[in-house]
Amino acid sequence: MKKKYLFFFFGLIIPAAIVFFLYRKSYQKPMAKTLPSTLVSEAKVNPRKEINKDFTLSFGSGRQKTVIRYLIESAEVTDEIVVKGQKYKAVSGRSFLILNLKITNEGSEGVQISSRDFVRLSLNGQGEKIAPEIHNDPVEVQAISTKLTRLGFTINSNEKQFVLSLGEIKGEKQTVELSF
Repeated sequence: MKKKYLFFFFGLIIPAAIVFFLYRKSYQKPMAKTLPSTLVSEAKVNPRKEINKDFTLSFGSGRQKTVIRYLIESAEVTDEIVVKGQKYKAVSGRSFLILNLKITNEGSEGVQISSRDFVRLSLNGQGEKIAPEIHNDPVEVQAISTKLTRLGFTINSNEKQFVLSLGEIKGEKQTVELSF
């Protein structure tokens, strides 16, 4: 009886295991060799301009007053963006103007703000003001902390001159001229 089990073990199980491992190993190739060469490309450098303009917003009154510092660090023009984990590419002839923001809450309670309410864009000095179409609103900024976020506008690819209006909707505005 024991010989029957030994024959079964050495005669069938071990050779089957060896064949399985050899077969599996032969189909494991390095990842770089299996990727088509069309997937590997150089990173595109997008034009970027430093802005570093800020203003403050106040919410509430008295002891419940919360001060928010709204800083636009930089702007860049790109043909691809990632929104909520999905990559989007601009259609032919269009690009995205992206503003990189730092919103700092100096208060003792978290707040939610609509970051798109404080920036408007004019193209080539025209009077029309455009609101951001790409945003993460509402942006939640925890107490005594800074939140990094982005705003975006869809623009024509040939546009190079922009004017940003910064500030509260019913308040005084700062203007920033951008050239790419």
